[in-house]
Amino acid sequence: MNTYTKLNDIENLLIQQSTVEEPMHVYQVDSPVEEQVLRMRCEEVLPTDENLKYLIARMYKTVRNEEKPGVGIAAPQVGINRRVFLVQRMDKKGEPFEFFINPEIVWYSKILRRGEEGCLSIANEYGEVYRSLAIQITYYDLSGEHFQEVIEGFTAVIIQHEFDHLNGVLFTDRIKEQENNEYYNASPTSEIVYQR
Repeated sequence: MNTYTKLNDIENLLIQQSTVEEPMHVYQVDSPVEEQVLRMRCEEVLPTDENLKYLIARMYKTVRNEEKPGVGIAAPQVGINRRVFLVQRMDKKGEPFEFFINPEIVWYSKILRRGEEGCLSIANEYGEVYRSLAIQITYYDLSGEHFQEVIEGFTAVIIQHEFDHLNGVLFTDRIKEQENNEYYNASPTSEIVYQR
């Protein structure tokens, strides 16, 4: 049994307060009120809600903003606590942005990738995070069609970062969580690592 609900009136007002050409305000952790929103676990949304198209357009304008461009953005970063995110598919020709509705990561590879991350919601802070090199994800599109796919490489890393946002987790939390773990490199120059 799913718990999908349409966007509520307050969410729709927030989304539609400007045109689709305007980027949305990106919530920041240095604001206590905004951090509280970023720390909440998001709710599922009805994939066929007609207002999601407007949200996608606004989120796209936000993540492609010339002042602070990114490779992914999750709905809570723009004040909408729903389980949706937009990710640049570095693994596809043309590197398009794709929208994931009610995603679930159902498998994580044990092989990890070490890489530097930043976040649109945490200004001027970067850090090294260990993420699975490959994942299996299920999600819906705007027509309500259900998908399942295995994604590898940098796109898998972006998805894990955005998926964390849906659970109120930031990349800085992952850094703290991983600081006492031991890792070893697959080779001296590789970004591929294993956890001891």
